[in-house]
Amino acid sequence: MKKLILLTVALLSATSLMAQSYVKLNGLYALVGVINPSMEMPLSKRTTFNMEGVYSPWNSVGGRPMHFGIFLNEVRFHTKENFKGWYIGASAGMQGFNMAKDDMKNCKGWGIIIGATTGYQWRVGNRMLIEAFVGYGWQHSWYVGLNKITGEKIDYNMSAEWMPYKLGVNVGYKFFDPEKHRKGTR
Repeated sequence: MKKLILLTVALLSATSLMAQSYVKLNGLYALVGVINPSMEMPLSKRTTFNMEGVYSPWNSVGGRPMHFGIFLNEVRFHTKENFKGWYIGASAGMQGFNMAKDDMKNCKGWGIIIGATTGYQWRVGNRMLIEAFVGYGWQHSWYVGLNKITGEKIDYNMSAEWMPYKLGVNVGYKFFDPEKHRKGTR
């Protein structure tokens, strides 16, 4: 019974958050065939939580594999109010990949990402949102590989670097507008 009550409270809380959330798609990545949907929901008047996925379906780009997926969670602190103006964020996530590290080495593995993001959001009417952003952070990857020239297997390797890990222009939409709903019931 306790589990049922907790589940009901969690679902009702999630529903109220969903009412104020934006579902977004990165237009910049979409131009090159990479899928990057995200969802941002408020936590307080100037804090939001953003979760996103990035998926590159490309098995080959110029004869080199470029297949990867990334899942990121991010807490954002807005300078004015949620979904309006500048924000900074702290993010953490994970990635899986099958990519060419250079012309002679293919790598397959996984990694973690920790970093910071900054961006600017413009509201367009009551339901639309435009967002420009950039993220920079630390990535640590573990992988196995294959030297394409010698055929030598690389059993286990890892690398870590500081680098930009996200960039884009999101277009967002709020499917349910609680303000409009409240006005209609008065």
